[in-house]
Amino acid sequence: MCDTFAIGSSGTRAGEWIFGKNSDREPDEAQIVVMVPRKDHDPGESLECTYIEIPQVRSTNALVISKPFWIWGAEMGVNEKGVVIGNEALFTKIKPEKSPGLIGMDLLRLGLERADTAQGAAETIIDLLQSYGQGGSCGYMDKSFQYMNSYLIMDPHEILVLETIGRDYALKHYSDHAAISNGMIIEDTWDKSSFEEGTNINTFIDPFITRFAGSAARNQQNLQYLQHAAGKFTVQDAFSMLRTHNERMPFSGFNQDVCMHAADPLIRKSQTTGSMVVALDDSGGFKIFVTAGSCPCMSSFKPFVPSDPPEGVDIAGPRYSEESYWWRHVAFHINAELRYKTVHDAIAKEMRQLDEKYCLDIPFYPWDTRDASLCSLSHEAFHRARMTQTGWMRDMKGIKKDFRPLHNTYWKRIASRRGVPLV
Repeated sequence: MCDTFAIGSSGTRAGEWIFGKNSDREPDEAQIVVMVPRKDHDPGESLECTYIEIPQVRSTNALVISKPFWIWGAEMGVNEKGVVIGNEALFTKIKPEKSPGLIGMDLLRLGLERADTAQGAAETIIDLLQSYGQGGSCGYMDKSFQYMNSYLIMDPHEILVLETIGRDYALKHYSDHAAISNGMIIEDTWDKSSFEEGTNINTFIDPFITRFAGSAARNQQNLQYLQHAAGKFTVQDAFSMLRTHNERMPFSGFNQDVCMHAADPLIRKSQTTGSMVVALDDSGGFKIFVTAGSCPCMSSFKPFVPSDPPEGVDIAGPRYSEESYWWRHVAFHINAELRYKTVHDAIAKEMRQLDEKYCLDIPFYPWDTRDASLCSLSHEAFHRARMTQTGWMRDMKGIKKDFRPLHNTYWKRIASRRGVPLV
């Protein structure tokens, strides 16, 4: 389960284009933030994606992507040309192909690597989709987990939504704002499609799984926020949207929280494992913010400078490691989950204070900037967030765990199988 949104310059206070996404995955599937450099390739070179190889192109863009550690593709990202993409799982009556193909995250990264505009990224994804299809497990522990994909694609000029079913697609342009979750929104209003004219592609939805995923409630909530804030939307609003809970205690119900908390292995088994916000201006400037950790309600957003990534954000494996920024945050997060009632509000307040200190007043910067003050600010934001977490880990030793036996047993089992320290 995920949520992605974008709003154009006419809807923002500063006339910028803003994108946001929460990536909801299995709670112990590490997600890393990677800076991929621009690169020229040899003629005839092949590219190994998650499951298949395809021909490489002569040159690829530089990217910042957030991705599960074991997958070649990405959940979300931005390239040096100002193209931003997030994808969503779609549950349809048409099932993925049995033979391996490109998974949705591969297609997302390929769109970023090979395109200079939102329209170009959509066309790249469509061409590759029709050539190779989509197939292969998208789950980490659950290897039966497969799905179709939708994409929200933004550049400093337009917003596109691309929905795919098998090798077919529908594409729609938006000038102001759009939001996607785990359901289809285009229906028969597409601008371009491989389907016959007038086809309502929502008829392909698997209604049971889509309803179980809580997509409609999350998508409606995001659209209402975007519409209500139109003309005054800010990066801070994007952070707030990604931290939204449907209930005071986000551990029950059918996955209707934008900030998703896992709680059991059957119904609440998805967790927000990474978040990204990108702002673009019309002169080619960037502001990139990531949490590099789970659940943005208990993580700060930090500015990310492509030329000078902070240490540890691109390191992760299947088990806890002190070298990995993501795993260190997960240790803090799990211990906080076990004491949620007592510690959440205080932690959330501190994280928002870190946002205000490090994110809200920075200028737009060129992709390859090496401005010393900006790089220092980025590194300090990651360091301060880590020190805040370390302080809470120390304090939580003296705080009693909440009485929620099933929830706590679930998280203790995850900690045990991944070697995560508990206090």
